[in-house]
Amino acid sequence: MLSNCFQPIHLFRYDDSTGNVFILAGINENLEIVVCRNGLWEFADEQT
Repeated sequence: MLSNCFQPIHLFRYDDSTGNVFILAGINENLEIVVCRNGLWEFADEQT
């Protein structure tokens, strides 16, 4: 998804307690994505 759109990745963080991966990407750092251990992903909620 991100690499196909040539979006820069600014931050990649793996949480070993949950197994989730957080990715901050986009030209304006406006894409926040959480990838769960089971492979499903979602945009991070801006209000949490």
